[in-house]
Amino acid sequence: MTIIVHGFSFAGIKPENFKKLYVSGIMIMILDSNILAQFTKSSQLQRSCMHRVCLISVVLLLVFSIGNVSADSSGQKIIAAFFSETHNWIAPPFYSFWDRNGGVRIFGYPLSPPALLHSPEDGHLCVTQDFERQRLVFCPNLPEPYRMQPIRIGAEVLLKQGRNWENFPKDIPTPGCDFFPETGYTLCEPFRSFWRNHGLDLGMDGIAWAESLALFGYPISKPMVETNAEGATVLTQWFERARFEYHPDNPPQYRVLLGLLGKELYGSYRTGVASVSGIVYVERVARAFVESGLFWDMVHRPDSGVNISKASLSIRGPIYPSDHPLAGVGDSWFNILVDIRPDSTFASPADFVPETPGGVMEIRPGMLEGTCDSGGNAAFFPYSSKQFSVTGGQSLENVIFQTDIVCSDFFP
Repeated sequence: MTIIVHGFSFAGIKPENFKKLYVSGIMIMILDSNILAQFTKSSQLQRSCMHRVCLISVVLLLVFSIGNVSADSSGQKIIAAFFSETHNWIAPPFYSFWDRNGGVRIFGYPLSPPALLHSPEDGHLCVTQDFERQRLVFCPNLPEPYRMQPIRIGAEVLLKQGRNWENFPKDIPTPGCDFFPETGYTLCEPFRSFWRNHGLDLGMDGIAWAESLALFGYPISKPMVETNAEGATVLTQWFERARFEYHPDNPPQYRVLLGLLGKELYGSYRTGVASVSGIVYVERVARAFVESGLFWDMVHRPDSGVNISKASLSIRGPIYPSDHPLAGVGDSWFNILVDIRPDSTFASPADFVPETPGGVMEIRPGMLEGTCDSGGNAAFFPYSSKQFSVTGGQSLENVIFQTDIVCSDFFP
């Protein structure tokens, strides 16, 4: 099914600002970052890059389509996002959590693809994804709303620096500030409003104290002037899960920024996508067995019995085994169509297919446009498939995909 974007409007964005890539049940659209900035004025997708080079120039929005897509945008739900500058996806279940709880401003861009990790508390297999400002951990064995959690990254970075926050000088209660007896520190402006105005969505009214505490944790230092890893000397206060920095020369909404603790703890970006390419063979054409050969060579034979004008393959997934932490929550979100070229080769968009630790992707027949000499439409035999996995940054080449073509009366 080809989806025409003409007349389609997504949250006020005009159709001409989209470029259709490939469509098959799931629609992938390329959205210019300038339009993206106009699209959202919330903190969820705004870029806090006042003090550094902006990281992203293009965002690919993966939109799940329920039923037929039309000019009506109802029923559209963004389930994943691809960031071309970091070459990483944020996919289910991480994307909804990331987006709902502050997006770029709170967590930053993805540093790497998801990875498997055994929980140090109970040994259960969990999935993590590292971001510029935080690491998110998804453990399906935990009850909601605790399956996805940010780690105590502030305390961990201090530990890496050889600094024990418990040895820092303590505070005393101060008028106009919040005092936390649990750690012995106060929370005052310019950081108090930011802490109170952001929090994990735990389903409470507004932003509750418990939600702010779940996102940032307790303060574990007094405000003090420090030089961060990017060389900026700023007023700083450490929290269990964040480091607040005050940049007085920024516009008011960006004066309080969160430190890039994920980069400081886990290093720089690691590509989480790869290119996939290969060649397509066909064995059976129009119900008559013939020798195997290159797709278009066989289709264009005078005795093939079919007239095909266009053909494509579907690259989709991920597919996870039943005991994988992402089974049922992080699978089957990716689906693109790639043309079978005149030389019978195919190729995904460059550096776009996601790395799926512990899972696989799949190539299957896509769309076929053509007819049979005997009457009716030609079709791919639907059960051909090939599974594969990629490592980010390493192209997977010379994949051989074998398929069949049948006429529409082949199946009873």
